[in-house]
Amino acid sequence: MDMGVHRVLFFPREAVALDVARELSDLGCRFVAVRAGQGERLWSVSSLAVYPVPEDGPEQLGPFLQDEKRRFAALARSRGGALLTHVHSSSGGVPAFSRDGLVHEDATARIALPTPLPGPRSLPPGAPRWEGLDFGDPGTEIREAVAVAKRMHGSPGAVPHLLEFLMDDAILDEIDEPGEGTREFLADLVRMAHHMPTRDAGAVLIIPYLAELARSQAMSPGARTSLLHVLLGYASEIDATAAAFADWSAMGGRVDVRHFTRLRDAVVTEIPSLVPLWDRETDAARFVLVSLATFCPAQTASLVRPRLADIPAPQGTDRADALALATALLGEDTNALDMALHQIAAWDSTLAEQLDSPHTPRPQAARAALAACVRRDVPDALS
Repeated sequence: MDMGVHRVLFFPREAVALDVARELSDLGCRFVAVRAGQGERLWSVSSLAVYPVPEDGPEQLGPFLQDEKRRFAALARSRGGALLTHVHSSSGGVPAFSRDGLVHEDATARIALPTPLPGPRSLPPGAPRWEGLDFGDPGTEIREAVAVAKRMHGSPGAVPHLLEFLMDDAILDEIDEPGEGTREFLADLVRMAHHMPTRDAGAVLIIPYLAELARSQAMSPGARTSLLHVLLGYASEIDATAAAFADWSAMGGRVDVRHFTRLRDAVVTEIPSLVPLWDRETDAARFVLVSLATFCPAQTASLVRPRLADIPAPQGTDRADALALATALLGEDTNALDMALHQIAAWDSTLAEQLDSPHTPRPQAARAALAACVRRDVPDALS
């Protein structure tokens, strides 16, 4: 079996793109094409490289392909460009390749694998499991969700589109029917925010509602932690995007972050009134609050930093590394931030790739990495 890897590199000049295309041809790619970028004054180099799949299965190629992605990103960066696409099928196989702009073809080319193949990164030991994240009685919690929507928005005409269904008294009659619990109710609401077309700003407008639910003591610890988890996802998308597309932005590529900016700003407005709930929350919720607090340290650091020791994080665990990163962000300490980033990059391949680039904004990469650590560690009960 073979595995095909499709890569697309972008450059600001055609001559550079053609030079790189020749290099990729010499490396043994099966197909290479150079195309003018649509809507951008840029040129793309699209290639398909084919590798043999080891007898143990395509998953054995994972660490090797991660290294190759970093190598091709460095190649693009060294010529003033950016690697935007690096994709393959986890089950193997060779995808189709468009012949548009084709400059090289060798229909049987295969690139030999190194011996031995690189192994996976060593992960630090995990921290203790979280406790106390149970959901409560769905009748009580869904009634509170309805009551909060009505308190906040008063009448159907003033409610965000995504919350209009909560203003219908018929929903209270459905609560006592068997079936949907709080977990499913909140999950449906979040899915609607991500996927349902709306007449207004959609998810941006329901963030104050989600925050108010997270503040409500009528909601269970599991529900409140899940809501904080959702808010962290909204807040961190802009930083994850900035870190992932740093090379592309540096070469003049456009990244539309207006929606992500509005999401982040809406969450940041709520954070100063969420962090003071620290003492009533579970350790898991506190861990999410730490990550949220790093988005506005001027308002939150004095409360959160002295309490970081409340969170169980044995030395040497991934959670301890995340808290070291949070400490640096809350203290706005550049040297400590750099050390904490590289500690996590030793086992987080995504962050390691980002730190390869001098264009990656370190605070944004740090907040995105911390949010990713928290969201891996704290179970997303809504998924």
